[in-house]
Parts: sequence; structure tokens; C-alpha cells
Amino acid sequence: MHDADSADPLLPPELERVIFELAVWQNPETIFALVLVAKRVCTWIEPELYHVVVFGKPRSLLMLESKPSQFLGQHVHHLAIPANVLHVDVVRILSTCTGVHDLAIWNNISTRPDLLPLLRKLTNLQCLSANLFALFGGRDDFTLDQFRIPSPRGATGLWPVFKLLPRVTHLSVTDTYSPEVINAALGTCPVLQLLVAVWGRDPAMSPPPDESKISTDPRFCIVLCSLFEFDWELGARGGRDVWRRAEEAVANNPRERQKGSDVRE
Repeated sequence: MHDADSADPLLPPELERVIFELAVWQNPETIFALVLVAKRVCTWIEPELYHVVVFGKPRSLLMLESKPSQFLGQHVHHLAIPANVLHVDVVRILSTCTGVHDLAIWNNISTRPDLLPLLRKLTNLQCLSANLFALFGGRDDFTLDQFRIPSPRGATGLWPVFKLLPRVTHLSVTDTYSPEVINAALGTCPVLQLLVAVWGRDPAMSPPPDESKISTDPRFCIVLCSLFEFDWELGARGGRDVWRRAEEAVANNPRERQKGSDVRE
């Protein structure tokens, strides 16, 4: 690293810092060059490297190894864990990035319910996008029976897993359109503002279900999106993502909502 800190800065430090932070915000890829400018610049902008993390990408696991848990817990705000990340790494990531408030976890295999205690420790978690059945220990051939618990009178009801997410305001599911599951989430998530069922198939070949037959709750809608990871990262960096399109749809016409265009458009 070139140490320019010993030279007299040409600008006040506050203004200099704003300039570097603005450069990184406009073009995140510049951060890899800018951290080499000077120690003070590295101190200012290096945390930006960790605000949005997609594990499974090059450098991601190396980043986990290179920084102490306290640093990652403080600076990782948006975290995506694609399906190709091993379960042991999922556990390690969630145990380390404890300050995350936007989490996407798209495992498509059984991950066992040992992730639930880790999710409960994410006290800042507000936005959760997930393959729901895999996240809660299901399988590809999941049935609702795995979610059911007996009541004191002998009847059964859905296990109130959503009560374990007391601060989640935005929930996105990519693998269920079950009215029972959707309405259980809407009825038991304490502060839920929006529940989005993402339809990832080509609507021309396989049209999405009628959302009014799933739930009439104005907080629920179905949004088209085939590129989950791209869309999520776009939103994490301030772009128009599934959340934005769903919020617009609900706000514009809660009874006859437009589904929102696919991100590919």
C-alpha cells in the first residue's frame, strides 16, 4: 500500500472522505484500487467491501477468514447465501455475520432446523428471502405435515416458526404458494409489512397462481423474478428489486395489483 498519509492533504479530511465514499458508491469495483491509495483512505472505505456480501462468489469465503468476527458482525449489512454454499459454511457465516439486517438464503437441500437459533440471534434482521421449506429443515418432497404440531385439544395447526422472527418486516419466499403457509406467516409475524411469493418460471409457459386465491391480505403479492441473486444484489446496492416492485404494487392498487415486471426487462 502506498502511504500518502505523511503528505499534507490538499483537502480537509472530511471532504476527502466524502469524495472517496461517493466514488465507491457510484462504482463499487473502484474500492479495490482506492484502498491502496493511503492508509487513511483504506480505513474510511474498506468497510464498504463488506456491506453487501454474496457468499459463493470469489473472495467471499476469504473475506470471512481475513477479518475478525467483530468486524464482520459490525459491517456486513446485506448477506446472500446461494444454494451452492455448504451447510457447515452456512452455519459459520450466520454465526459470524450477526449484524445483518437483509438476508437471502436460497438453499435447495435440507438444511435441518439448526439454523433457526442462529436466525433468532440476528437481532437486526428485517428482510428475509428464503427457500422456506429447506430453511426450516424440509426436503424437496416437503409436505405441510412437517410443519404441523398438535394442539391441546387434539387438532393440529402449523408450527408457528414465524413467531421466531420478531423483527422481520419483509419476507420473501421462493418455494411455496400454499395459502396455509402464506396466511400463517401473515398472521403470526409480529411486525410483517410485506410478504412476497416470487415466481421464477417463465409466465408465458407457466403462469403464476391467482394471488387472490392464496390470500386477500393487502400485504401479500406475487412478483415475477427469475434471477434471484442478480435482483437481490441490485436491491442491496440501491436498485429497483423485488421488494421495490412489490411495495409499488401494493401501494398503487392493493385489490387489483399489477405483478411487476421481471428483472430481465
